[in-house]
Amino acid sequence: GGGWVGGGVGLRGFAAARVAGQRQAEAKLLELPAPESLRSFHEMFASEPHIAGTAGDMRVIAGLEAQFRAMGLEVETHWFWPYLSLPPGDGKAAEVSIVSPEVVELPVAEPPVEGDPFSSRPGLPVGFNAYAAPGDVTAGVVYANYGTKADFEELVRMGVDVRGTIVLARYGGNFRGYKSLFAEQFGAAGVIIFTDPEDSGYAKGLMYPEGGFATPRQLQMGSILVLPYPGDPLTPNYEATEDAPRLDPSAVGLPKIPVQPVGWSAAEKILSRMKGAAVPEGWQGGLPFTYRVEGGPELKVRLVVRQDRGIHKTANVVATLRGSKFPEQKVIVGAHHDAWSYGAGDPLAGTILVLESARSFAELAKQGWRPERTIQFAAWGAEEFGIIGSVEYVERYREDLRDHGVAYINLDMATMGSKFWAAAHPPLARTIIDVTRLVPAIRPDPGTRSPKPTPPGWTVYQDWLSRAGRESKAPTVGNLGGGSDHVGFYFHAGVPSAAMGSSGGRGTSYHSNYDNLHWYRAVVGDDYLPAQMNTRIVNLTVARLANADVVPLDPAAYPPALRGMLDELEKRAGELGGATAKPDFGAVRRAIDGLEASADRYNAALERATAEGGADAGALASASALLRDGERAWLAPGGLPGRAWYRHQFMANDEDSGYAAWSLPEVRLNIERRNADQLARSVARLAEVLGRVGERIDAAAAVLRGEGAGGGAVGK
Repeated sequence: GGGWVGGGVGLRGFAAARVAGQRQAEAKLLELPAPESLRSFHEMFASEPHIAGTAGDMRVIAGLEAQFRAMGLEVETHWFWPYLSLPPGDGKAAEVSIVSPEVVELPVAEPPVEGDPFSSRPGLPVGFNAYAAPGDVTAGVVYANYGTKADFEELVRMGVDVRGTIVLARYGGNFRGYKSLFAEQFGAAGVIIFTDPEDSGYAKGLMYPEGGFATPRQLQMGSILVLPYPGDPLTPNYEATEDAPRLDPSAVGLPKIPVQPVGWSAAEKILSRMKGAAVPEGWQGGLPFTYRVEGGPELKVRLVVRQDRGIHKTANVVATLRGSKFPEQKVIVGAHHDAWSYGAGDPLAGTILVLESARSFAELAKQGWRPERTIQFAAWGAEEFGIIGSVEYVERYREDLRDHGVAYINLDMATMGSKFWAAAHPPLARTIIDVTRLVPAIRPDPGTRSPKPTPPGWTVYQDWLSRAGRESKAPTVGNLGGGSDHVGFYFHAGVPSAAMGSSGGRGTSYHSNYDNLHWYRAVVGDDYLPAQMNTRIVNLTVARLANADVVPLDPAAYPPALRGMLDELEKRAGELGGATAKPDFGAVRRAIDGLEASADRYNAALERATAEGGADAGALASASALLRDGERAWLAPGGLPGRAWYRHQFMANDEDSGYAAWSLPEVRLNIERRNADQLARSVARLAEVLGRVGERIDAAAAVLRGEGAGGGAVGK
């Protein structure tokens, strides 16, 4: 194991005298993660359904507390009381049926699968979409493709009126909550969301259990909550304690129509009876007949949804390893623990990495090594209902995170194959890329489902780079959009964040009862070598962030990222036309040039300051604090226009799909709205923000050169 360390990979931000000690620690952090330990954690927490707020959820919380305590870590169980939406206890959550021209009952539950003992367990949840309005609707049918805003606008152009109808939309293209929201806005009486075989069924590959893809009755559960803020719907901007003041649910903008997920065996019965015009180009799915837009006057469908909305208790479990030198500074690694059923893939294929990384660092601490900064290992509650637990935690500790948060690493659903990927705030990307040069890759062995070790010397970096395209000089690191627990840390508190993991498994059991250990081991693999690989990458990334003399953020990553963003925004503006078709980004481009010069000066100063005989420890600590201050300069004091909870002016999730990333979101919003006056103002503000970021980077460089006192930011 120790032989993997070396190879000339630089340790950014480490004083020369501390490099050898860090390399020794990293050698151990590569050796410690064990497949059998990861497998054990997986069995421990994927053994039963554990939807947030249920008895299974409480057992998972207790198990997490016990595991972290057994490692010797400090444990905080952060209880909170969110407003959740759950099916009634009698299991009668929904009914879907064709009532005319004939009566046909349609399935809303997933049947057992041969050979999968988890799928036949009594009491598995019947498919539901959390926060759907209870209701009983009988109406005609309109097919709306993926239910995107553009799809509903296309229906209007075609003269199709969805008012009073039940909309049939397939999964994909956007967050399911937007399918419901747009249907409601266009006047629909209800929504049925189905899994189409073209998107995740037999058109993709063999179905479960022969392969891993969706079966005819497999369905996707999930929340449909869409609000201008994540977290508990009744306590925006403050923690959902037991006695917190709460908004009136009727005033919040919760869904007002019934919504239900089904598999394609149910959808096929409806679609095959539709009599209207054929669908436009791109709307045809994978069933073996022509899809139609309208059902015709005879076809009537009944949709019944029953849900109970109310306050429920659940918790985040956070384990802490105190830093030896800067205990107030925090590097946080987390994944959620709640699931729609067993959750073997989502989330536990990531949660087990959090546990194994915690075990690795706890073992190292027992051997006498401690990081300079505090490391926290977090398992978040109620993520599936709307990123609730992590947001409540951020809202509780907002000021502390703003002042002392170094980085957040998210590991939701992180091991679904052997192909490593990462998405990150650009200054974090270099550290992630660097550590992958030290970790052996896992590559699938042809003819087997289970990955096998690669020949000696083949690293994750080489494997990752090989998938980036022939012209690429570095692996591709994506941007962070919405949809998981980094949202509070990154978009609200301004903590640089990343998500990482591996993909490549041939199949999907997303948000289904089939997302269990049997499916996971048959489809992703049962040797846990990819999970070991990912834990090694997490360990080294966290160790560098927690132990470097100067936090290893690279401001030189900003200029190329920002220029690419402006090019994309110019292209988008041209596509939309109107008053903002040719935005004037001159001031921003000049500010980027200035930022690039600042980053170059900083990197030159850092190299000298961390060399033999370089800057003293105090100067390095001051520079580190100034660099973190520069990250907070991205935060808009009043938040983004129209959604003040989101404060980061570099990145946010988009407004119409929920998952995608919007670069420079205030500028993007005014381009989308074709608002020339507001666009000019937002461009000017962006140039000012870039100037402030550059000032802090210059101040850090000056401290490293021995020219300044650091502006009093030490210890932040």
